[in-house]
Amino acid sequence: MTRASLIACVLALPVSVQAEPSYHRVVGVAVDDILNVRSEPSASSADIGDLAYDARGIEAFEFDSTGNWARIALNERDGWVATRFLTRDDVATLGESTLPQGLICGGTEPFWALGLYGSDARYSHPTDGDTDFAFDSIVTAEGRLGSPALLTLATEDNRVIEATVSGAICFDGMSDRSYGWTITMQLIAPGQRRFLSGCCQLPRD
Repeated sequence: MTRASLIACVLALPVSVQAEPSYHRVVGVAVDDILNVRSEPSASSADIGDLAYDARGIEAFEFDSTGNWARIALNERDGWVATRFLTRDDVATLGESTLPQGLICGGTEPFWALGLYGSDARYSHPTDGDTDFAFDSIVTAEGRLGSPALLTLATEDNRVIEATVSGAICFDGMSDRSYGWTITMQLIAPGQRRFLSGCCQLPRD
């Protein structure tokens, strides 16, 4: 197959679009009331939890076909909230990407974590301990508007993390909840290289 034919075949393949989560806050709920989270996109389905009347930073992974319900995670499982009580919430992002500041990423077995706080980051691992990193660069993939984004973090003693974060549904394998972001990362240090993958979320206020 010629190079031109190979490119033509690739271009003919269907494009998989990764949906990023959107962020919302609760509106239209009285200060002495709460917003129910349902097990299914229906007001008659089971109430599995509640959101405060002024809850913010609510991460929505998808919407039902009517647009009347948004799927969120609550108490280690997924649920649905009525969109008539939600409005878009502005969240600060990392550099020119659409990754929200304060994103917490992690994986299981081993249980590691990477907190992305804007000006700095903290990596935690049961073997490596806790290490603070500074942001070196944030680059969005060519042709993409906000993600996937490649983050480069570094310390003064020549430890480097390269992490790719994408907007896509992710599961940690230990709970029934979804996450809105996926991460793969490498820790590169003198005499050490660690390759990890996991999920990310923006904790609610």
